[in-house]
Amino acid sequence: MKLRALLLDGHTIQALPMMKALTRLNAEVTIFCEDRISYGYFSRYARHRVLCPAPKTDETAYLNFLLEYIRMHPQDLVIPLFNDTAEFASRHKAEIETSGSKVDIPAWEVFIRGHDKELLMEACKALGIPHPRTANPEKIGYEKAIGYVGYPCLIKPNLGAGAKGIKIIHSRENFERYYQTTVQKFGASCIQEFIPQTGTQYKVQLYRSESGAIVASSVYEKSRYYPLDGGTSTCNLTIERPDLVGLYARVLDYLDWVGMADFDCIEDPRDGIVKLMEINPRVPGTIKASFISGVNFAEVMVDRALGNGYKSYRYMPGKILRNFATELLWFYKSGDRFHTRPNWFRFFGKNVYYADGAWSDPLPMIAGFLGGIKKLASADFRKSKHK
Repeated sequence: MKLRALLLDGHTIQALPMMKALTRLNAEVTIFCEDRISYGYFSRYARHRVLCPAPKTDETAYLNFLLEYIRMHPQDLVIPLFNDTAEFASRHKAEIETSGSKVDIPAWEVFIRGHDKELLMEACKALGIPHPRTANPEKIGYEKAIGYVGYPCLIKPNLGAGAKGIKIIHSRENFERYYQTTVQKFGASCIQEFIPQTGTQYKVQLYRSESGAIVASSVYEKSRYYPLDGGTSTCNLTIERPDLVGLYARVLDYLDWVGMADFDCIEDPRDGIVKLMEINPRVPGTIKASFISGVNFAEVMVDRALGNGYKSYRYMPGKILRNFATELLWFYKSGDRFHTRPNWFRFFGKNVYYADGAWSDPLPMIAGFLGGIKKLASADFRKSKHK
């Protein structure tokens, strides 16, 4: 009997390699999509496509919709792919799993300690993991907090994705103008040391098993990103950094985390030390870089759901993953367009791949491009991409 897998964010770019990998594992793949004009909805690898409510808009409606769907169409494995559904699935993990589905996400009491930026920085401090100085002015007072963090610094919501709600400030006047507004709009927030964005940025993916072993890992550097002042990566190069894998495995051990974790970190140009910024507690949008480098995170999730033994993977770095749509935006805005590495004009080659589509599955690139135009037309979306 085929394993039945439900991806909760079929509209996202990370759904594409996950669907392909699951289909190749002989799974029957269902995707929930918030919009038809999206990456996953037009992929050949989706067996069933279901339009669903948005969990961020109405969590209760989304929960009822999901539970009813699983009751009518039982699923063996549920995988959240974005922050909203990761938070949702973690909070309701026990309730969803009573239906017989395995949910590939840690329970809330573990999840929140890694997802909450302030709590994560406290864990890093306890472990001696390099990280930006972080403090909560509401807990220890403004003077003590700013004395520890210093100016310039960032106001950061404890929970959030991307640059949404983040504001760089240079003075007490800035702090008083923006801090309470951020708290009112986004909830509990901290202030964090500003690290110049000129250092190399990295992403580290780890999957930790119930026994505490790291059963899959990959690392890549963000060669280019958009917006230019520190946004979503447009070009990634897979590399070997066993030091970062070992370092961040300690964080997962400390949290007792079981499952997938995606670490964002940056090399501080002032001292050359790589510092951890946050954990994305789910499959990242650039996960295809791991697949093309030989690490099959989808298979790891299937093996865990079925109670199989975990397989070993031969990691093959040196692969380039580009996002064609955002690479065009980077080229338009950047003054380094003719000097960047990897070469921007190298469109094809045995080690060059695209996150937003493939010749074997071309329609998602068109749908994703149209969906991107729709997003860029949204003032809220544009604002979320800038500090």
